[in-house]
Amino acid sequence: MINSQSQRGAGLALLLLCAANFLDAMDVSTIGVALPAIQTELGMQATSLQWAVSAYVLGYGGFLLLGGRVADLFGHRRVFLWSLAVFAAASIAGGFVDSAPTLIAARLIKGIAAAFTAPAALALLLSVFGEGTSRAKALGVFSSTGAAGFVLGMVLGGAATLFSWRATLVMGAPVALLTLAIAPFVLPADRPRTGSKARFDWAGALTITPGLLLFVFGVTNAAVDGWQAFATWGSLVAALVLILLFLLVESRHSDPMVPLAMFRRAKLSHANAIAALFQGSYVGFQFIATLYYQTVVGWSAFATGFSFALGGVCVMFLAPRFATIGQNRGTTGLMTLGVGLQAISYIFWVISVGHIDPILLVAVSQILLGVGYAMTYPSVQVAALADVEDDKLGLASGMLFASFQIGGGIVLAAASAVFSAAPQFGWNPYVAGTAFVAILATAIIVLAALGPRTATSRPDAYQAAE
Repeated sequence: MINSQSQRGAGLALLLLCAANFLDAMDVSTIGVALPAIQTELGMQATSLQWAVSAYVLGYGGFLLLGGRVADLFGHRRVFLWSLAVFAAASIAGGFVDSAPTLIAARLIKGIAAAFTAPAALALLLSVFGEGTSRAKALGVFSSTGAAGFVLGMVLGGAATLFSWRATLVMGAPVALLTLAIAPFVLPADRPRTGSKARFDWAGALTITPGLLLFVFGVTNAAVDGWQAFATWGSLVAALVLILLFLLVESRHSDPMVPLAMFRRAKLSHANAIAALFQGSYVGFQFIATLYYQTVVGWSAFATGFSFALGGVCVMFLAPRFATIGQNRGTTGLMTLGVGLQAISYIFWVISVGHIDPILLVAVSQILLGVGYAMTYPSVQVAALADVEDDKLGLASGMLFASFQIGGGIVLAAASAVFSAAPQFGWNPYVAGTAFVAILATAIIVLAALGPRTATSRPDAYQAAE
């Protein structure tokens, strides 16, 4: 059933929301293959170069909880439009950067804007599509565009770099501007809040936002400077203090930014844990495989990016179908099978790298990885939002997206540490790093299998798809 909109209007709304979701996910990885060209033109040092990528993740991961709660309080459509406008402006500004600080600033602002856009977009989708088959299919399409955006980001970035590395920053602006022009006429108006006016939890916002920023900064810096660097462990200690203070504030606030009861929701907590770990495993593998294809095999930036296209195609076409299956039959089994296929893909890569043709290595590993990712990503989203009330959808979405970003940062830092330390023990760094990812993915299978066994449904919203 579709809420207060024609089928055609709902379809257009879904298209706009998916476009924004694709852009948010795409920008996580699209600039990676352009780093050599950026370094040549701007003369950036290697330590600064990494932050061209990490600044986006820093803003995205650090502000997601705040973005989700702000969307719930001030209106999902209002927050979606304003944040998408900032994203478009920062994208255009990225084409004119002339130094490392301006490039990093543009990426950081885009990440912060995405942190407000993503949870608002998902909450809007759940408002447009009321229940049953229509919602399951819409959520599947939305999930597939987010997953495909992340997976295909390197492909598009490699293609854009053929013209100019600046195109990797600007290319999302036309889509964002077109979405902004149409969205006010298509997306549902924000519902007026009923009951007593909610007070914004400033104390919660001022503890959790810098806490998450410092945490993401710390784990990201670990991948650059190592865990022993003061900037790394100092940031993590400060983050721990702020997060503990946040929990204390929330336990005493009458209208908390994040009600602590949200962490006691079994489906949401399990889905967030799987999201963090499976996404982190993929990010770690992508980092190592990208280095291998460019450094050892000698592929260009475009060829390296294109090597991930097959997995992206699998995600685009299969994720909507798996979302419906998860809606009907429950998500735990689907998650378990999905992360299992990913683990098999990583193990195959470890066993086969250097022994078979690189093209065959890419084809087999990407098919397994793409199908597994297509199973896991939408299942996680369906499970996370299955029993969440409408006035907390933005917050729950923010928690889920934060799990993706923070998990990616943590596992990438760990995989980078294994990769860097491997030569000291006489190990092949590419094999050692991917073996670490494969072991982690195997452990995730057990965690996924321990999830709730009940069918994923919500009486007022998530009826099983026919």
